[in-house]
Amino acid sequence: VTPRDIDEIIKRAVCSFTAIMCACTIRDEGSLGEENMAWAKSFLGEAYDGLSVKEKEVVEDRSDMDTAVNMGWKYESLWILLWALGIAEDIGQMDKICDCEFVMNVFKEGGLKSRSKLRSMDEILSKLDLVYRYHWACVNARVNGTKAAGLDEEVVMERRAGLEWLCCKGQENDDLSAEFNCWDYPDLNT
Repeated sequence: VTPRDIDEIIKRAVCSFTAIMCACTIRDEGSLGEENMAWAKSFLGEAYDGLSVKEKEVVEDRSDMDTAVNMGWKYESLWILLWALGIAEDIGQMDKICDCEFVMNVFKEGGLKSRSKLRSMDEILSKLDLVYRYHWACVNARVNGTKAAGLDEEVVMERRAGLEWLCCKGQENDDLSAEFNCWDYPDLNT
């Protein structure tokens, strides 16, 4: 596994946060509008070229409602990036969504790089293994018509997606400008 560096993770976090904010606006108001598109472009700055295909659709107000709603779930993947950067203390409970207000405050405060201390690849891989097992338990419960105690499958899937992205550097689907990339379409097979 080739580890991602801190700058790459921060850029991904900034792109994800911006797309999520835009997606929430589209979800709530029906479109992004010129003012919000200008905010997104300004907030992204040089990170703009790091947007994934789906994120770019959202930020440029070209997405459909389903894409915008699905982008909102990326909060969970973003939470994992903040955990990997040492900003979030833990990966959180798997039966409820992350603390969205905390996430917004992280970006309002700025200075993300100076506050970050990248966790070790061993720690990231250990959490990926754990969350993979949680995901397997969710799939097993769904297939057998039961419920996995203490687990919300959507939360588990998106947090696993964030962990998978942290570990897929250099793989075939690591090009975020490609349509089927590892951020927009993570491999979450169990």
